[in-house]
Amino acid sequence: MPDVRILEPFATPRTKLGFLLDWRVTMKCNYDCSYCSGHDNKQSHPDKELCENMLAQALRYVDRVMKVKKKTMRSVTLNIYGGEALYHPDIEYLLEKSSELYDQYRDRWSLIRMLTTNASSNEKRWANVLKHLEYVQFSYHAEGPGKLKENYLRNLSATHNSGKRYGGVIMMYPKYWQESIYMSRFMQKKGYNIHPKLIDGDLGQYSEEQLLDLKEFWPRLHDDLIAKIKDANVISKGRACCGNRLMCVNRDFKNPVKFVPREDNSYTGYHCSANQFFLMADSHTKNFYTNKDCHVTMNGDRGPIATQDTMDDYIDDMESKLSTDSNLFLKCVQKTCNCGMCAPKARSREDLIDVMRIYNSQT
Repeated sequence: MPDVRILEPFATPRTKLGFLLDWRVTMKCNYDCSYCSGHDNKQSHPDKELCENMLAQALRYVDRVMKVKKKTMRSVTLNIYGGEALYHPDIEYLLEKSSELYDQYRDRWSLIRMLTTNASSNEKRWANVLKHLEYVQFSYHAEGPGKLKENYLRNLSATHNSGKRYGGVIMMYPKYWQESIYMSRFMQKKGYNIHPKLIDGDLGQYSEEQLLDLKEFWPRLHDDLIAKIKDANVISKGRACCGNRLMCVNRDFKNPVKFVPREDNSYTGYHCSANQFFLMADSHTKNFYTNKDCHVTMNGDRGPIATQDTMDDYIDDMESKLSTDSNLFLKCVQKTCNCGMCAPKARSREDLIDVMRIYNSQT
């Protein structure tokens, strides 16, 4: 792998990088997976009015960013998640409100509402929830309770048979390897759009034998890469895109890759466009972040970009700046790049501006 000067998604009409708006509606979850840091069952659910108001602010921010995008690039995915979003007692109300809040922007940009879920709800609630979604992102956890995993399989089958768009992952936990591999093969046999996903963090360490098992699902997992990442924290060796996109290094569109090796998985000092492709509205903390993993701000530090109380002023400020220069980027100060790796980034600002001509109208 050459020295990474420029990193960007392999852009095609089918795989173009849209805007991802993460809306966390709760930290509570009816699972308690040991590798998951995205839940806290000691916390209460945020009030539905708070969740609703933060979504309204987030959509307003997105609308401002869409103004600098080319018309063909004005697409948004609203990722509704937790914890476990279905665990929020008012989730059906919140989904209905998402339709109402989007109505004023409908003629300016498209929105896909996506629920990221363990799909463990009962049959009646699942049917009601599906009415307010354009996409479901299923997540299978071998460590979960048996009865809830049965609900997952029933709801997955119902969604598949309904024709609703969906995708999903099986979290490949090394301690539950046989079940994880069995379920990966089961999904493949059934024709479900569900695929294996490696776990980040210290629990995401895989033996050579386990990685060899994955070659039947990932033909690009070559022996050299297996030798590099076996028995190691995978994220310390590089990363693949969460959305399963192919990535291009140094504008090499003839040889896109799934996994970008990088010894420390860091892009510290790079110019990054994550602020033009992501926003996280965290109803639990009442804060807004660049995204759920990237907490870099326009001030060159880490933390929330705004709170619920300051977000309206932040939006006005961003609109003013973007109206005079669409090339408004972050300067990375993070030690690890997780979600947000697919946002175009480059060592030099000039190279990033060149990449962003694919996405933005130039001002």
